[in-house]
Amino acid sequence: MLALMKRLTQSILGKFIAMIIIAGMAFWGVDQIFNQVRNGLGSDLMAAGKSSVTVEGFDRRIEVMLRNVNQQNDNPITKDQAVERGMVDQVFQLEQSQTTILGFASKIGVAPSTDAVLAELRKQDAFKNPLTGELDLATYQRVLAQNRFSQAEYEDQVKSDLTLQALQAGTIAGLISPDVLKAVQARYLAESRDVAWFILDAADVPKPDAPTEEEVLAFYNENLDALKQPERRGIDLVKVSADDFLSQVEVTEQEIATIYEASKSERFSEPEQRTYVELMFDSRDAARDAFGALAGGADPSTLQGVVSRESKTSLAEDVDDQLLRDAMFGPGKQSGALFGPKDMGDGRWLIARLVSVQPGAVFPIEDVSEEIRTDLARERATLLLYDKLEALDRSINAGFDLGQIASELGVPVISFEPVDQNGYTEDGLPMMGLLDAGDAFKQAFTMNVNDTSNQFIKDDVTYVISTRKIVPPSTPDFDEVKDDVRQALILRNEGEAAQTMVKSIKERIESGASSLEAEARAAKAELETPPSSVTRMSAEDSGLPNSAIGGIFSGKPGEVFTYPNRTGDKYMIVQLKAVNDPSAADLAAADPRASSALVTSLDSDLAAAMQTEMAGAVKLKVNSGAYNAYKASITTDQ
Repeated sequence: MLALMKRLTQSILGKFIAMIIIAGMAFWGVDQIFNQVRNGLGSDLMAAGKSSVTVEGFDRRIEVMLRNVNQQNDNPITKDQAVERGMVDQVFQLEQSQTTILGFASKIGVAPSTDAVLAELRKQDAFKNPLTGELDLATYQRVLAQNRFSQAEYEDQVKSDLTLQALQAGTIAGLISPDVLKAVQARYLAESRDVAWFILDAADVPKPDAPTEEEVLAFYNENLDALKQPERRGIDLVKVSADDFLSQVEVTEQEIATIYEASKSERFSEPEQRTYVELMFDSRDAARDAFGALAGGADPSTLQGVVSRESKTSLAEDVDDQLLRDAMFGPGKQSGALFGPKDMGDGRWLIARLVSVQPGAVFPIEDVSEEIRTDLARERATLLLYDKLEALDRSINAGFDLGQIASELGVPVISFEPVDQNGYTEDGLPMMGLLDAGDAFKQAFTMNVNDTSNQFIKDDVTYVISTRKIVPPSTPDFDEVKDDVRQALILRNEGEAAQTMVKSIKERIESGASSLEAEARAAKAELETPPSSVTRMSAEDSGLPNSAIGGIFSGKPGEVFTYPNRTGDKYMIVQLKAVNDPSAADLAAADPRASSALVTSLDSDLAAAMQTEMAGAVKLKVNSGAYNAYKASITTDQ
């Protein structure tokens, strides 16, 4: 590609084309600037009143969101994957809502005081000095730096959170559920319904006559679109990873011994244990005095005011308190290290002193030599792979075919029979080797025959693909699929027969010509009822599917409902027998739940109304172009 561009720019036509491209890029840039000026947002993604969100601020929110998600996720999510899954769009929508609320707050003058922000900071244990247990500026700034926040950015976020809380709390603070609405809600929840049902097995429905040849042909003609085979492509694939070069590297015993000696205490030993003593005091002053005495070299046994003392020997992972763990097990911590005083919340104050460090037992070299050999071999194989990948780029740009590329890499070409865009063969078999190639496989459906794709990397494996042949879409002849079409028609006819029978049962019961009990006996099915009448509070425990519950509580006495199972071979035939008014005891039992449900509903309605009013009071401006460019940059960077 680079060589082609170079040849083009050496010709008059090529230089003319280059001028057009450069001019187009210049005009595009100017157009972007005018767009930003017109919408009044500059580089901001959105703004409402005095509240705005920059691209950098939004990107930081995405990073925080991913960090929180990935802490609980065995398979970390990248920004690119967050875009694909719609997670970035969800955060963007949330930011629009919050920006509107904050813009309204600035308009009416709602803002947290400095004391409120300071009180919020004091609640965070991570910002407290381990010695005094109070908010410490140096600790605060260090923690923010570790999390890539400036002090101003973090405090602005705290102010925003407090403002949102104040507006939301203020909106519902005076909300009281009216007794008349609570009574209606309680009656709604406590009303009970009597139901009964039986299960009709479709296998017992009389089978329709076998279809004739003419009917099968007509069914074939009706379903030509469904029978049409999609385009399929025969694909050749080359995949290469560090594993392909492990046989080409050598690791000596001397190298293994050198690595072992250099890192055995860190990598090849059991976790160390540490012994520390926990001292409890009944006042902060007593704990401070004891901490000062210990820092000055006093013997723990001579301390005054000790309520209790406990010696513990444990691994780092056994200590739940993060600050205590860091003080006792942190890097460089030696005997005599101190922690505290810490308020335990029950009137007691804790001081801890590290007594001794017991290194873990070192594993013999025989037990770990294979691990060292494998790791070192993989590192060297990876270096070989990088050299090969550089050569691979040159081969692709030079237009080499896949066979020649595979020969230079020293790996085989893997050929697959034609598959559709979902990776399935005509027989319905998935070609997992192709599906594993991800984007490389997708590109195969955009190339001409014998074209070679770019290289794609997925899960440390590099893929290159070539389209070997293209099988165009086609519809099979009737004689080829006649038996399959006949079987499909039989299944359709049987399903329609079952549905017809179910419909007639429903009509007979509802018209009074029959009863649910009589129809159950005729079908040789067991009539079932729940242990007691069903209420909206107990419906989930009634044994009825969710679809039936919805019908029962919207129907009238005597009405019949029918529900097929997922495969259509059984039908549930349900009749609503009676609707019962709740008793005084039922209403009393439902009252707490009715009150809770009503408050939740009113809270939600009031919050939605508040959001609508705020959106009308302040205009939210959104820079869609900047947002799309942000998402495109994520995909491009990946």
